[in-house]
Order: sequence, then C-alpha cells, then structure tokens
Amino acid sequence: MGLLGLTPSTLYDFTFREFGNAVRGRYKSEELLDRSNWERVRWQTALLLNVHTKKGANLKPKDLAVFPWEQGPKKSNPAKGFAELMALAKKKDG
Repeated sequence: MGLLGLTPSTLYDFTFREFGNAVRGRYKSEELLDRSNWERVRWQTALLLNVHTKKGANLKPKDLAVFPWEQGPKKSNPAKGFAELMALAKKKDG
C-alpha cells in the first residue's frame, strides 16, 4: 500500500511507533536519493565547464553550489540570546 509497499495485513500489524519509524525511514531514503542526484548534477556541470575554462584554471563542484546539508551547523551565542531576553523583560517591567 502506498509508497511503503505494505500489504494491508502488515500495515494493521504495525504499532504506531513502527509505522512512524517506517514513514521516517522512507522519507530519509528519498532525501538521500535527492541529495545524491543534486550532487551528481553539480559534479557533471563542473566537468562540463572545466572543458571551457582557461588552461590551469580548475573549477571545483563546490565553487558552483554549496548545498544546505554541506554547510556546518550554525553556531549560536547563548549569552547574546539571554541578554536579549533580559532586555525584553526590562522593557515590559518598565
């Protein structure tokens, strides 16, 4: 049935947790497939463009695009966030 490919009896034998895990696994699988397709297109484009660049110049795939999953996690400053909250609290009190 559907994208999970379950039979009705298998579906009805699942607990809610098992069904949720199966759905999350399917989404993760689709996401990985999409990522690999985008990375393949970027790599092919870099190869195609390198044929037309000056001698000695080398275009890397990441020069064309950096995908969100390749960027490092954003660093947050908890002290700054706390200071902003305190400033808002003082405005409301005052």
